[in-house]
Amino acid sequence: MLKKVLKWTGRTLLVIVLLALGYYTKAYITIGNRKSKVYPVKPVKLDIPADSATIAQGKRLVTTKGCNDCHGKDLGGRVLFEQSGVGRLVARNLTKGKGGISQDYDTDDWVRAIRHGVQQDGTPLIYMPSAGFNKLSETDLKAVIAYCAQVPPVDRVNPPSEIGVGATILADLGELELFEAEKIDHNAAPPLAIREGVTADFGKYVSQICTGCHKSDMKGTPGEGGTPDISSTGKSARWTDEQFFQTLRTGKRPDGTELKAPMPWQMTAAFSDTEMRALRMYLKRI
Repeated sequence: MLKKVLKWTGRTLLVIVLLALGYYTKAYITIGNRKSKVYPVKPVKLDIPADSATIAQGKRLVTTKGCNDCHGKDLGGRVLFEQSGVGRLVARNLTKGKGGISQDYDTDDWVRAIRHGVQQDGTPLIYMPSAGFNKLSETDLKAVIAYCAQVPPVDRVNPPSEIGVGATILADLGELELFEAEKIDHNAAPPLAIREGVTADFGKYVSQICTGCHKSDMKGTPGEGGTPDISSTGKSARWTDEQFFQTLRTGKRPDGTELKAPMPWQMTAAFSDTEMRALRMYLKRI
């Protein structure tokens, strides 16, 4: 009797292992196909200014759009995440130094990466949040490129990003967004210029960088490890305007508790008063 039990237990385990291997093989192929897909992007042609005002604006935007959070203050890149069996996420060196991409990038390449989330060969960048940058105005996009193209070189050779077993499975299950290029309409007309001012329209423009975590409706994602609702139905809507501004500038809520990562309050702290008030106006209306 015991031999029969062991025999059937062994067969059951073998079936489970084979099913698991079969699923992983399917996931591996699927993610591989998505990773190697070529997006025939035709970047809008831009003439990049080199004046000091444009470069200064680009430097500010690199902060307020969160580029420094991943690529570092020097834009030399770094390893953001690495875990055996899961994978490695690396923000690239954007400078002209050793290991940097800027020396090989022309304006079209910058537009592909920032607005479309794709590499020079048209394949998608891994975990590049381009959906939040896709609607950057032409003026702001030019400023970002102008700044990145002349930032001091940093000699830093970072390892490549790797999609491990865990990340492959999570991505296949829809629990991990690896390729934001999949979410972008690459044939859409370039966004119209938004006039800067304390208006809901400009606030919506500012909020694009928030959509990656708080979603397009700013309702966030419920549950442990989720992101809060920051729209008119969320807790922050009950704060005064000054409490809202103070929270985004200091990283501390009105009750004294601290905002936890990945909330990039160092990024929002660099918002201008106009950006901050416009964002608040927009969030209170949705």
